[in-house]
Amino acid sequence: MTRRSAKPAAAPATSGVVRSPMPQDELDRWLRVPRPLRPIADSLAMLDGYVTAIVAGPVTYEPLGWLCPLLGVTKEAYLDGDTPEFAAIAAVAEHHNALAATLSEKPNQFTPRFGRSETGAVDVGPWCRGFYAAIQLNPKYWRKLLPARRQAHLWLIPILAHCTGADAGPVPGAPPPGPLTELARFDAHRNIPPAIVAMREFWAPSRYNPHP
Repeated sequence: MTRRSAKPAAAPATSGVVRSPMPQDELDRWLRVPRPLRPIADSLAMLDGYVTAIVAGPVTYEPLGWLCPLLGVTKEAYLDGDTPEFAAIAAVAEHHNALAATLSEKPNQFTPRFGRSETGAVDVGPWCRGFYAAIQLNPKYWRKLLPARRQAHLWLIPILAHCTGADAGPVPGAPPPGPLTELARFDAHRNIPPAIVAMREFWAPSRYNPHP
């Protein structure tokens, strides 16, 4: 069995008070409040997609290297335990660890936290945009599944089909507009969970056991 993803280091707050991890509903509201540093995630669904890419992806990042841009906080935020920023960091670290445990020990129970439209339908778009944002931390690590100037691996197609670039066009690796893209978008909520499990297994040997 491969080792599960390295846990984010516990935030070494230097203040006397250390807040508990922020509850999920509070974290969702906190992400939507305008702040000087705009967070990558503006919803729990987008946050979940981003963290899933961190857990299931090709490399283990230094924790604050991905936590800070995700939440729109500075690295100093983890030094003061009596702040909302610290509570948000703790909440995401907790979610990361739970997700890593699920994908490692009970992958058949992995369930992405997709959003919902105003009509109550499943909306995978925010989750997919969060996942893609995590890829953009360093796209070169994803080259085996996202080769330059070629279509991405089938595991990534349902995710990339829901993302757009700065020019509002398809992102690199996504299929061009047409039947394949429409099918990928339509079936994404069913195809993404097994694709994530497969991705994690694909990257695990090189990520956790680079030297046999």
